[in-house]
Amino acid sequence: MPASVKDVAALAGVSASTVSNFLNHPHVLSERTRDRVQRAVEQLGYVPNESARQLRAGEGRTIALILLDAWLPYFNDLSRGVEDVTREDGWSLFFSNSDRDAAQELRNIDMFEAHRARGIVIYPLGDVVPRLESLAERGIRSVVIGPPHGASAVGSVPFDDRGGGRLAGEHLLALGRRRIAFLGDPSTVSQTADRRAGLIDAVGDERVRTVPVLGLTIDAGMAAAQELLALPPDERPDALFAANDMLAIGALTVLLRAGISVPGDIAIIGFDDVDQAHQTVVPLTTVRQPGYEIGRAAASLLLRQLEDPAAPVPAVTPFAAELVVRASTTG
Repeated sequence: MPASVKDVAALAGVSASTVSNFLNHPHVLSERTRDRVQRAVEQLGYVPNESARQLRAGEGRTIALILLDAWLPYFNDLSRGVEDVTREDGWSLFFSNSDRDAAQELRNIDMFEAHRARGIVIYPLGDVVPRLESLAERGIRSVVIGPPHGASAVGSVPFDDRGGGRLAGEHLLALGRRRIAFLGDPSTVSQTADRRAGLIDAVGDERVRTVPVLGLTIDAGMAAAQELLALPPDERPDALFAANDMLAIGALTVLLRAGISVPGDIAIIGFDDVDQAHQTVVPLTTVRQPGYEIGRAAASLLLRQLEDPAAPVPAVTPFAAELVVRASTTG
C-alpha cells in the first residue's frame, strides 16, 4: 500500500499538519524540520496526491481538451500543440472525445466542471458557447477552436473553413470540373457545413452533389465512393471534395481499385493536410489546416486568460486556409 501523510509524519516524528506544510508551504518550517520530513518522504517513497493538494488549495492546474473526434490524425497534431504549451507552463492536460455526439460533448463539459478544471480548449461539434459563458461566470475559462463567435468571455481561435471550401471550388473550376461531389455530413458538424458552403460560393449550388457520410473516416470515404460508382457513368461526378483527408483517401482507394483514373476521370481534394495526404499512391490535393499551430495558439490564449481573468479576452487573428496542390487534381 502506498505511504500516506500519516506514515511520513510518524517516521519523521512530526504532526500530519507539519507534513502538509512541508508539501504546500515549506518556507514556514525550520531547515531542521524540513530535512527530517524530506528524509522520511525519501525513505517511504511517498508520492504526494497533487490533485488533492491543488483542490484543497483552490488552485488546481488542470486543463481539459475536448475534441470532436479524437482518433482522427488531424486531432493528433492539434493535441500535440495544446500539450506542448501546457506542459511548458506546468499544467496537467486531460483529453476527452465527443465522438461527433452533441450529448456526449455536453457531458464532457459537465465532467470537467465537476473535476474543477481551470480551463477548457474545445473543438466543438455544435454551439457550446452559451454553456462555456456560464462556466466563465464561475471562473472556468475556455477557448473554442473553429467557428467564430461573439461571446466576450470565451476565447476563440478561428479557422476559415468556408474560405477553404472556396479555394477548393475555385481550383476545380479552373481545371474545368463542373460536376462536383461533396463528401461529408454538413447537417451534424458545423465545420463541414462551412466547407460545403465555401464550395458552393465558388461553383454554385447546381454543380454540387452532397454525399452524406457516417463519420469522417477512410471507411466512410470508401462507402461514399462505392455509392458514386453505382451511378451510370454519365451521371458520375468529375471531381470530389471531401470534408477531411480521411474521407478523400478512402474515396481515392476505391476509385483506383475500380480502374477510375485520378485525376483523369475524377479529381479529388481533401481537407486538413495530414501526413497521409502526401503518402498516398496518388498524392492528395488538400486544404491545409495547421493543426499543431492552431493547438498551440489555443493553449496560449487560454493560459493568458487564466493569468489575468479580469482582462478582456485577447483577439486571435484567424488562421487562413491554404490550398496544397498535388497529383490528385493536376496529374
